[in-house]
Amino acid sequence: MRTRLAVVCNLIVPGSGLIVLRREWLGLAAAVLFGVFGQTALLGLLLLPATIPAWMTMLSFSAAVFVWLGAQWQLLVRIRTATGPDVERELAFLRRRAAEAVARQAYAEATDILRVAMTLDDEDLEANIQWAELMTLTGKFPQADRAWRRVLQLDRTGEHTRRARAALAALPQD
Repeated sequence: MRTRLAVVCNLIVPGSGLIVLRREWLGLAAAVLFGVFGQTALLGLLLLPATIPAWMTMLSFSAAVFVWLGAQWQLLVRIRTATGPDVERELAFLRRRAAEAVARQAYAEATDILRVAMTLDDEDLEANIQWAELMTLTGKFPQADRAWRRVLQLDRTGEHTRRARAALAALPQD
C-alpha cells in the first residue's frame, strides 16, 4: 500500500515518494530542486521569455528533467532495499528477540527492539501486534489503544480482528 502511494506521489512531485518511504532529506532536496528548476524553466518559457535568457531556460528545464529522473531512480532503489528478503529476515529476528525479552520481563529492552523493527517496517502486522501487547502489558493504555487500532487497520485478512477488538474493549477508559 505504502509503496504504491510512494510511486504515485513521486511521479507527480519528485522526491515526495522518497519522503513517504522515510528518506525525508533526500526527498525534500529532490522536491525543492525540481521546484526551483521547474519554476525557472516555466518562467523562461511562458511568462518572461524576453527577460530570462534562452540558455538559462534550457539549462533549468534540463536540470528539472534530470532531478525528476534521479528521484524516480532513487525511489526504485529505496523500494528494492526496503522490501527485500533481508528486511523480512531482520524483522523476524527482531520480533523473536522482542518476544524473548518480554518472556524475561525485560520490557524496556523489548520496547527498544520493537522500535527498531517498526523503523524498518511500520506496516509489519506481527510487530504491530507485539507492540500493542507490550503497551497493554506495561500499562501504557493510550499507546495501547492507538496500537490496537493500528493492528485493525493493517489486518487485511481479518485474522486478528477479534483479538484486537477484544483488547480494545478490555482497555480501561479514562
